[in-house]
Amino acid sequence: MKLKLHWRSLLLAAFAILVFTAHVSRAQDEKPPKRLRSPATVRGLVGGESMDKYVIRARKGRTMTVRISWRKEGDNHADFSVASASEGDGEQLTGQESDNGKRWTGKIPKTGDYLISVTAVPSANYTLRVSVK
Repeated sequence: MKLKLHWRSLLLAAFAILVFTAHVSRAQDEKPPKRLRSPATVRGLVGGESMDKYVIRARKGRTMTVRISWRKEGDNHADFSVASASEGDGEQLTGQESDNGKRWTGKIPKTGDYLISVTAVPSANYTLRVSVK
């Protein structure tokens, strides 16, 4: 009986280590957002399940404009989103989209950091332009 209990404990411990290692590995792969200053132009390559993240500080009442373009290769498509970067907030900002989602303009609701996330399907070499006025 003790031997069965011992093996079960070892098996449970090995499983816990495996899960913990996978979680830590995934957390280490995620790179922190790159800080931008207005006006900013950045170029990158993104695709698959990855996402490029940028953070920019903006004051309440200012207007932020974000534009994206990408090198067309087949049916690829790049996209972005803008959200509050405040701890626990992460609220998507409302604004006006134009140029088929390639341009977004919105009023900053409160002073703080804002997160811009860029994704692509399947992948894209992109240029992101951000300004706060």
